Amino acid sequence: MSEHRRSSERRRRQQEEERLREEERRRRMARARRRRQVIRRRRMMALGALLIVVILIAAAVVTIHRKSQERKQQEAIEKQQQEEAAAQEEAENNTLHIRAVGDNLIHDAFIEAGSDNDWDFDFLYENIKEDVSDADLASVNQETPLTTDHKDAAGYPDFNTPSEVGDALADAGFDIVTQATEHAFDQEETGIRDTISFWEDEHEKITLLGIHKSKNDSRYQIIEKKNFKIAVMNYSTMLSENHSISEDSSYMVDLYSEENAQADLEKAKQEADVAIVYLHGGQDESVEPEERLKERVQFLAEQGADVIICSHPHILKGYELIEKPDGKETLVYYSLGNFVSAQSNLENLLGGMADFTLKKNGDEVTIDSYSMIPLVMHYNADYTECSVYKLSDYTEELAQEHGIHEENPDAEFSLSALEEDADEAGELHTEWEFQTEDTDEESTDTGDSTQNNGTDAEIDEENSNSSEQDNGEDENSTGTGKNSTGEKTTDTQSRDAD
Repeated sequence: MSEHRRSSERRRRQQEEERLREEERRRRMARARRRRQVIRRRRMMALGALLIVVILIAAAVVTIHRKSQERKQQEAIEKQQQEEAAAQEEAENNTLHIRAVGDNLIHDAFIEAGSDNDWDFDFLYENIKEDVSDADLASVNQETPLTTDHKDAAGYPDFNTPSEVGDALADAGFDIVTQATEHAFDQEETGIRDTISFWEDEHEKITLLGIHKSKNDSRYQIIEKKNFKIAVMNYSTMLSENHSISEDSSYMVDLYSEENAQADLEKAKQEADVAIVYLHGGQDESVEPEERLKERVQFLAEQGADVIICSHPHILKGYELIEKPDGKETLVYYSLGNFVSAQSNLENLLGGMADFTLKKNGDEVTIDSYSMIPLVMHYNADYTECSVYKLSDYTEELAQEHGIHEENPDAEFSLSALEEDADEAGELHTEWEFQTEDTDEESTDTGDSTQNNGTDAEIDEENSNSSEQDNGEDENSTGTGKNSTGEKTTDTQSRDAD
């Protein structure tokens, strides 16, 4: 091989080597570039991931903080709601709504209507049941004794009311039943025991006042409701003269005397926040309270009675707050009239539902509000429709269908007449002040109800006149209010427990 060819070969090999070296260099540079790119991408990805992590962490922190704030806000809201609910509950527990109605007087016509209805008397109260049940406590004056024996059921003059009437009262929502009335002893000792046994056996949760089986029974009861302790007691100023009560049996009916009332209130006020007295007595001559009733109300208020609810006159009278000597006030309803009766005068068919609210602040209880809801006793001519209505629910059509138009054609009975009479009683606010000196009549009061029990007590002229008028004209009603000759009948006088 020539030198030239060898030289050319060497150059070719050198060029090839250089080319290979260049390619290798380029490959190394490419690999390095790719490595740098990978590293850069990895760094970018790492930075991106880190940024994402930071963002996520920041978002988590923000979320946690927001949720924490929201939780705190929610907790604050819930705490506020709980505090408001607790305050509202406490306010509700320191507020007591009480309602009371007058005389539940079941005449023969209603007994017959009940017997025709399988001895179910719910119809009498169905239209006011909701109003009774809405109250925290509701009371009714059950004028007459109760019997579980239908053959012994009777209206005027010696009342004996079917016990199913008591079932209907309980079903209507009444919590307190007062039975110290003029007719409490109409069936004598047996009637008292039968009545008490019925309430104890069938409706033990109802507070029964005014009658007793045992001499050891307290004349007052303490009811615990919400944050209140309420002392309740019931006295009658009279018993029907048809049935005398012996000294040995005098404990069976709580007859009014200043001595008993003073002792009961003094003791009860030590146990209770508030004292309510249900007093059976008064006259029906006027919607204004007579002097004797004022004196009794005055005495009871002075002894600490916070609320006094009167029954017996069978007509609606006024109500008001009266100031006591210590500057505090007593709420007085002078008469709620009849709740249920078959009497046949407008004034005897218009009753009232006492409606008042007590408020407690610490140990002090005050009258927060008070009013009276007028009621109407409705019955048609054949007593197939008998029920108590609120006057606000009563209509002129019902008034014209009332059985009074047949029983007493001369009676002016209309919706407007009822409203006028209700307004007269509702607007009555008597003005009288407490007397500090004892009256002559009070000075002769022995305060011993066992002596003034209808057997040997002097007849209270005011209450005797009342008995002649309201009992004689109307309480004898079998749905007519008159005897078979069409003349008004006359009840015997009632004796005053004083």
